[in-house]
Amino acid sequence: MLGHKPCPACTSRYTVHLQDVLGQRSGKPIPQFVCLDCHSFFNHSGYRETDEQKAHDFEFLHNMRESIYANQNRLCLELVTRCPHVQTVCEIGYGLGWFLRSCNDYRRKSYGFETNANCHAYATGDLGLDCALGLFDASHTKHYDMFASIMVFEHLEDPRALFTQMRDRLNPDGAIYLCVPFVERRDWPYLWTAGTTPANMPPDVFYDNDVHIMHYSVEGLTRMGISLGARSAEFFTSPDVAHNSPGAYQGVLFRF
Repeated sequence: MLGHKPCPACTSRYTVHLQDVLGQRSGKPIPQFVCLDCHSFFNHSGYRETDEQKAHDFEFLHNMRESIYANQNRLCLELVTRCPHVQTVCEIGYGLGWFLRSCNDYRRKSYGFETNANCHAYATGDLGLDCALGLFDASHTKHYDMFASIMVFEHLEDPRALFTQMRDRLNPDGAIYLCVPFVERRDWPYLWTAGTTPANMPPDVFYDNDVHIMHYSVEGLTRMGISLGARSAEFFTSPDVAHNSPGAYQGVLFRF
């Protein structure tokens, strides 16, 4: 049936309940919708991570810290090369803090927000970063030349609200970079099993439907940013310099 829920990315009401997908962590069926305009997929699971799961997430990131640092350092270099005027950067969801560390490597002043206390302790204690534990919201009044968010927006039920808050804290000629696990048409066959047996890891982009509730197309993410005031949107893939694979991070750079 059409029009159950508007698309969280492009706001189109031409959405369809596609199927009920199985949550990998909860084991519960979750209604999944598809936007017929921008071809993004979304579901609202209501799942919230426990402290135990957050500790597991930290260990996963810590075990991959060398490759994460290498790849996020390369991504940071690409961003400051594309936007050489950027001097201040704020990251939403900084994880262990390696992107913030990379900003410091390239002599940019960085700050960030993270909700995982284990990650925050590592970022401040081991890396000595200036960053906050908690959510970024309207109470934070500082402005920045660039906001970055890497593998965060796929977790949000209302991505437009956070994007708007980031936009409102940009300096003139600012930029926002968003990296998410995009869904392309070649990924659609994974929909056939998303309702029964989700995979444990990529390349199945629907493998973790509990926490990955937004599955953006490039068009969907681009439409979101342009509709919220961006004057341009550039999609690019940052290479995996740690393992020499085709790409580590795919994202869109919005300029204002």
